[in-house]
Amino acid sequence: MTEPTERAPLSDLLADPAVSGPQVDRILDAALELYGTFGLRRTTVDDVARASGLGRATLYRRFPTKNDLVTGVLLREARRFFAELDAAVAACPTVEERLVEGFVATLRISREQRLVSRLLVLEPDLLLPHATGRAGPLLAAARGYLARRLRAAQRQGDAGAFDPEVVAEILIRLTHSLLLTPEGHIPLDDDGARAFARRYLTPMIR
Repeated sequence: MTEPTERAPLSDLLADPAVSGPQVDRILDAALELYGTFGLRRTTVDDVARASGLGRATLYRRFPTKNDLVTGVLLREARRFFAELDAAVAACPTVEERLVEGFVATLRISREQRLVSRLLVLEPDLLLPHATGRAGPLLAAARGYLARRLRAAQRQGDAGAFDPEVVAEILIRLTHSLLLTPEGHIPLDDDGARAFARRYLTPMIR
């Protein structure tokens, strides 16, 4: 597993991919499929080049190292996650409903994320450190994403007086814990998570 490059904060990389285009999508699509099938260790850059139907030189121009390629796949998956989350709450008229549906969608999208699920089976020793002790940058990016939306709701008069960073931190850490250790008393199916969020989470923003 790799760390995102230091050339920009993770939140910036999530919002603005450094490389893009049809060839990049072909490369990342091939890498995603191979990583989900064989894992990160067993998949080489040459494997990805062959699966994408592109030459080695083309791939290396866009992703000079295997670490760059892994980072590219993970960042694109993260951008897809946030785009899907935005779409899930777009029609909600109040901040309370956006919080509830966002909580439900986060749990559902995460459960359906094939790459992470497969890596937890194929290479847990590689993935778990980045989902626990080294998860700080990703959690900070998620907290920033949510805090920005909570501040916007406050400016529009759609939310009460609270610290958006603190509420975002609580919600992100709760969700992170539930995803890592789903067994417990809090229901994770859509209806159960929705009822839980309405009762226990929305009071934080009223």
